[in-house]
Amino acid sequence: MLRDRKVMRFLGPRRPLTEDEANSWFESALANPARFVVAEADTDEFIGFCGIKRIDGVPDFGYFIRSEFWGNGIAARACRMAVEKLSAEIDFETVQVFIADENVASKRVAEKLGWQARQSSSKDGEPGRYYRITN
Repeated sequence: MLRDRKVMRFLGPRRPLTEDEANSWFESALANPARFVVAEADTDEFIGFCGIKRIDGVPDFGYFIRSEFWGNGIAARACRMAVEKLSAEIDFETVQVFIADENVASKRVAEKLGWQARQSSSKDGEPGRYYRITN
């Protein structure tokens, strides 16, 4: 998934990761209690990740799904479940959710979840908006 150009288009370095980078990323993600694996319920097949990590000291909510699972509502369901699970321990007023203007699919996820666009900005040189998570 982290080596898939389509998945990585709006994530991290905005390029597929090398095998070593991907392995390091997975080790870090699996050690973070605020990040969740998304898996197929019947088969336990890995689909993606969802949750919060700190970037420059600020909690950042992110989600990504393997490209072959796109368009099935999985990201919205995973985000809803993660927010519900984390809401008891995380103040979502402090959480950033940046969505690039060109990331139409993620904007649809935010709209489905009722998240509110707060401000226009740019991240890593890419224009977009920060969203406020509402639960």
